[in-house]
Amino acid sequence: MDRRSTRIAALGSEADLRRRAMLDRRDFLRLGAGAAVAVAASGLLMDRAMAQSPSAAAGSPATQEFAGTTLDLIGLAGEDGKVELEQWRSDRGVTLATSPFSSWDETFAKLKTDTFDLALVANPYVSLWGKAGVLTPLDLSRLTNWESMFPALKEADFLRDEAGNVYAVPIAWGDGPYIYVPERVPTPPTSITDLLDPAWKGRLVTWDDPLLIFHQLAVAKGYPSPNLTTEQLADIQADARTIVSHLVAFNSSYEDATDYMVRGEADLAIGGWEAMVNQAAAKGTTLDFSFFTEAHGGGWSDSLAIPTNAVDVDAAYAYIDAMISPEVNAQVATNLVSGTVNSLSVPMVDPSALIYDYGIVESTTSPIKFEAWTPPLGAPDGMATKADWDAAWAEIRAG
Repeated sequence: MDRRSTRIAALGSEADLRRRAMLDRRDFLRLGAGAAVAVAASGLLMDRAMAQSPSAAAGSPATQEFAGTTLDLIGLAGEDGKVELEQWRSDRGVTLATSPFSSWDETFAKLKTDTFDLALVANPYVSLWGKAGVLTPLDLSRLTNWESMFPALKEADFLRDEAGNVYAVPIAWGDGPYIYVPERVPTPPTSITDLLDPAWKGRLVTWDDPLLIFHQLAVAKGYPSPNLTTEQLADIQADARTIVSHLVAFNSSYEDATDYMVRGEADLAIGGWEAMVNQAAAKGTTLDFSFFTEAHGGGWSDSLAIPTNAVDVDAAYAYIDAMISPEVNAQVATNLVSGTVNSLSVPMVDPSALIYDYGIVESTTSPIKFEAWTPPLGAPDGMATKADWDAAWAEIRAG
């Protein structure tokens, strides 16, 4: 069985996928550019996610050192350690208070005005938010599990600013293929620019967000994304307008994108997840996945950071260290159907979640790039800001 078949087979049945991850974090990764989604906490964690976690997380005995502490965390349900660290919190007298997530933009706004001890941050935003002053540069010597992190994650550029300050600790990772119907797409595209061909009109679905499309078009044109001039952004906008004109619709979730292809209404989903192959198979449709050259493997990683206004900093460090401990992070990977960040965790991950090739994170020369492709919040005259990207997308959406 080849690597592709092995990864698909490991995903398990449609029923298993529904129990484990149908409302998984990936449905929120694209929520930049002001998109807002109401997130229901119920249903996000099912089956194994309801099991209690080991009490000896982070390799240290339980103490009451943090008794009476309430950790305020803002982030996605399912990536907050609510389930996996339930026993850890109980043993140490810690209470977890979570704030609902609606979008990365809203999270950034709240970090500037509200008080949080922990924040979940997606890879495109870590260094951006760190340089904006809302995240604390981390003292990695306080993390006993840092050294067993996979090198491609531990040394990733997206965690750092130009001075080398690290602002967040990865807790989960994965790749980002596009998904297509091989019966109707006998020759899969190799570049996102292939989708500019009029032959794709009425055959595509994607997320209502500019970051993925703008960034990949910029890479295809040789532009230094995400640091674009306003002229380069205008050039990209023209091509993005063509791709959007070829859409059947904007998908609202991964399952929604799958259903468009199952019904025969679309042939390719830009920005997908391998699990969609099994979702479609359970409905009698064969799908496959591949990667655009410009996606560089489509690597995503979500990380925990300590905001600059955090109150319980010591407990926050301990919580992060517990989240990346071998036993706990294996549970995180299993519950999210994601990659574990700790090299010692792999044997503990349930086989149903072993869908990624860990060889790609074992070296700093990983073929997957965990890129920070969010445009700057502020820029000199002539350079495009995130607000400019958002405005360009709004113009496309307006027709």
